[in-house]
Amino acid sequence: MPLLEPPKKYQLARLVLIQEIRGLLVSPALWIMLIIVSLLVGYSFFQAVDLFSQASRTALSFPEMASGMNPLEGIFVPTFGAYYLSQTLLLPFVAIRLIGLDKQSGALKLLLQLPLSTLSLCGLKITAIGLVWLISLLPAALALILWHNLGGHIYPPEIAILVAGHGLYSLTVISIAMFASTISDSLPTAAMFCLAVTLGSWVLDFAASGQSGFLGTLGNLSLTGMLRQFENGLLSTAYVASFLSLALFFFLLTAIWLHPGQRLFLKIGKSFAGLLVLCIVVSSTVLAPQYMDVTENQRHSFNPADSRALQTLNKPLTITINLDPQDSRLLDLEQDVLAKLRRSVPKLNVTYAQIKSAGLFSASENDNYGLIQYEYGGRHDQSYSNSQNEILPIIYNLVGLQVVPDSMPTYRGHPLAIEATGSRWLFYIFLPLLFFCAAVYGRKGKW
Repeated sequence: MPLLEPPKKYQLARLVLIQEIRGLLVSPALWIMLIIVSLLVGYSFFQAVDLFSQASRTALSFPEMASGMNPLEGIFVPTFGAYYLSQTLLLPFVAIRLIGLDKQSGALKLLLQLPLSTLSLCGLKITAIGLVWLISLLPAALALILWHNLGGHIYPPEIAILVAGHGLYSLTVISIAMFASTISDSLPTAAMFCLAVTLGSWVLDFAASGQSGFLGTLGNLSLTGMLRQFENGLLSTAYVASFLSLALFFFLLTAIWLHPGQRLFLKIGKSFAGLLVLCIVVSSTVLAPQYMDVTENQRHSFNPADSRALQTLNKPLTITINLDPQDSRLLDLEQDVLAKLRRSVPKLNVTYAQIKSAGLFSASENDNYGLIQYEYGGRHDQSYSNSQNEILPIIYNLVGLQVVPDSMPTYRGHPLAIEATGSRWLFYIFLPLLFFCAAVYGRKGKW
């Protein structure tokens, strides 16, 4: 009798991928997560619509306030906040099963005997959970459809960058969870490790809120801080590369530590090499980042004429700020004008004077408190204003430029006063029942 040909590598890979997908689809943890996501997204969406509608009634009465009615901030970011909770608290319990259950059942030893590298096996596992993760977007897709049918405005680039940010955040969490289950002997230990990283990132971002200097930079580079940039509609190569580098780093660590037959010092050496490459990649992207403002109202950008003028500055522009780090004026200045200047001026130096305010209702002992000083090419000027309309003319006067703003369409906002309570059953009954039936179907072994 002729001998049967052994399956080729791509055939084995396809079979392993199908088996991994089936293993996830029969997992109760996945369907419990999806049911909770449906409830959270529905609650967040209807709360956002209610608040947006209340604010819209005022904006419709006073048209000058309509420009502040932005669906991205008012509807979609709060709605996708439900995904942040699920990705932080629930997704790790699904992801750790990719390797944890194989280790407990002994299936991992059989997988490692296949003619597939550990890198390929990890790639197949993360591909499987990536495909299954798309199911979790059903509640968000339903919210978008419902908002559109209610007459709400949708700007696709903003939604795309928002979904991309949550996708990168999920990819990083999944990679961390896979590594945790690789080095842990039990699923609870792996879950605690992963939650320590995700919750620690949230705590770091909370502690760094409103802070400047090293702590503020560290907060912006936390997982939560990087996700916020996508929620704001600002696409940055630094944050994309940081997310991808972290995900790739933990993915490679998983592949390195997965095989029990390798020597410990080789695993440690490869891990340190991966960490070194990660630091180099992140440092290079942070030092020379590229930005794209995808918001409809271009709130992260100066007028194009201002941006072109600021990019021509060939000497260092030094700004000295005499404000307490906790002063709300400094926070407004950081989030608006300084953030735009950092993206526009090639050589910008921002110095924070070591100064403390005497209190909320007390005058500072320093006469310069609140003063913002500017220096360019040996020329100086100063002002107490943190408004873009006053800061840019000061800079242009120091440089000796006359800038005529480009004619730009006025963003009028998208106020909408509606009621959406009649559709609650879609999120609270229909989707949970759909996911429950899918879970029962999978438990019967029909996937």
